[in-house]
Amino acid sequence: MKAKVLLIEGYVSSSNSLSSGLKRKGLEVLIAHSGESALDQAFAEKPNVVVLDASSLEVNAKKLCHSLQEEVEGVPIILIVKEERGKLQKEEIEANEVLVRPFTFRKLINRIKYLLQKEGDEVIEIGEIRLDLKNRCVRRGEEKEKLTPKQCKLLEMLMRNPGKVLTRKFLMKEVWDTDYMGDTRTLDVHIHWVREKIEDDTSSPLYLHTVRGVGYCFIPPEEE
Repeated sequence: MKAKVLLIEGYVSSSNSLSSGLKRKGLEVLIAHSGESALDQAFAEKPNVVVLDASSLEVNAKKLCHSLQEEVEGVPIILIVKEERGKLQKEEIEANEVLVRPFTFRKLINRIKYLLQKEGDEVIEIGEIRLDLKNRCVRRGEEKEKLTPKQCKLLEMLMRNPGKVLTRKFLMKEVWDTDYMGDTRTLDVHIHWVREKIEDDTSSPLYLHTVRGVGYCFIPPEEE
């Protein structure tokens, strides 16, 4: 069964529309050219993902995202904005992802793929990295490595939030179930161990990046 994408965009030429590219990737595409039409289709069709191209039509993105969440609770939303509006934060507008033009179509498809991976899925795939949660192992290409429970949970948190900086406090709470921040060397050591499993060079990581003074971020190579 095809995943269903609700594409909300203005009246643009066929060459500028995202529709044909999404269809070529095997997705079922519903198109809406206004907020009212989008809400009607969201209610009737229950899409798996919403792509809201606010850069191609006049719309209150924050209000429409909120209304879409009310129509289809929990539906993932990808918001596309113009460069000057890129400072909008996902938390402020109830969107799961914010893409700022210009971006590659591959990046959009990757974001859709990530959002289609459900919370209960036992396998998470991003680029060459394939994390098997049931068997607690990770594969990059032909290389397969076993993970400890903490390593597996840590990598899961990062891969479920690709491109998003996860704070040290968040990771300590989610992986070690503690609010204590007096000593986070355990986190740093586990990050190093995970890097040994997925990186060719731990001193120059391709996937698992440090955001100094904040935390860590998992970045697919093509999106750097």
